[in-house]
Amino acid sequence: MPSEPDLLFSGVSVLEVLIRGGAVGAFVGLAIAMVRPPLSPARVTGSLFCLAAAAHTLTQQPSIEQTLGFARPLVWAFSIMGAGLFWAFATELFGDRRRLRPVRFAPAALLLAIGIVAVLATGTPTTKGFLLAHNLVGAGLMAHVLMVVWSGWQNDLVESRRRLRGPILAAAALYAVSVFAVQTSEIFWRPADALSPLAAAVLFVLGLAGIGALLRADADLFAPVTEPPALLPAPATAVSDEEATIARKLDRLMREECVYREGALTITALALKLGVPEYKLRRLINRQLGHRNFSAFLNQWRLADARQALADPGQRDVPISTIGLDAGFQSLGPFNRAFKAETGLTPSEFRAEALDKA
Repeated sequence: MPSEPDLLFSGVSVLEVLIRGGAVGAFVGLAIAMVRPPLSPARVTGSLFCLAAAAHTLTQQPSIEQTLGFARPLVWAFSIMGAGLFWAFATELFGDRRRLRPVRFAPAALLLAIGIVAVLATGTPTTKGFLLAHNLVGAGLMAHVLMVVWSGWQNDLVESRRRLRGPILAAAALYAVSVFAVQTSEIFWRPADALSPLAAAVLFVLGLAGIGALLRADADLFAPVTEPPALLPAPATAVSDEEATIARKLDRLMREECVYREGALTITALALKLGVPEYKLRRLINRQLGHRNFSAFLNQWRLADARQALADPGQRDVPISTIGLDAGFQSLGPFNRAFKAETGLTPSEFRAEALDKA
């Protein structure tokens, strides 16, 4: 007859299995729900990350992992790539890129490669080194995610995405960093089996929170990024008299006063110049003018200014760096990158072509 401690342990194990099953169901359901049209890089990477989260939930408990059969290698691979896929999801969600490039999966591939080498080296003195390297790479990726979440907060014009930055993605990243810390301690000391039920409960809560936050958010959160709109185009939808007034004031500030040339201009400062609440300006630039990021909105004006100067024969001797800085860019590097991304040419190539046609 099993002793009382055995019964208690059995009860805890069953409860943990149920909780992990609920977490897996939440993550897989979220992965399926995210893959719906219109597809965007954030939807694709988000779905893959949710599958990785489900895989992590399974592989974190060895007794459950052993029951996976032929699917075990695939589940293990998704689990080992989890931090890389989360990084890909976060950088796509907040990066507003129009296309998903293979390089976005490079960190996940690196983590998988390190994991495979660690398995092959099992039992050798180098095993701990490979496991530690895997944890350090993952922790570094999570630290970068937190930096991206924080640094882009002010310029984000998509309200549902601004609300999402803090509570959900930061919590997920902090959980991952905690896992890396525990796993690193296990490499050099002893297994932390006592924390397994707690980890299962946290994963279950994160799964439910993800469903609540990502599926209930407005469609603009995962909207595909289109080509940049024209400078202050006609509003996409009917606007109120107040919004039309704000748009006219904004147009005057941009076209006549060229406030975009102020390198440190923030949306808060621009709202003060217009004399309107910041949230109304955010809503106008995002929903009516079609911009998802305030820096991108400013850069569009700055790049138009720079293109005009570069094509002007009278300014052929003005250094490109001066033109970029005068347009509002704070350094030459961001100017060159933004210019190449929009035109497909470097500023010097653009100037040469434009002056040849003049």
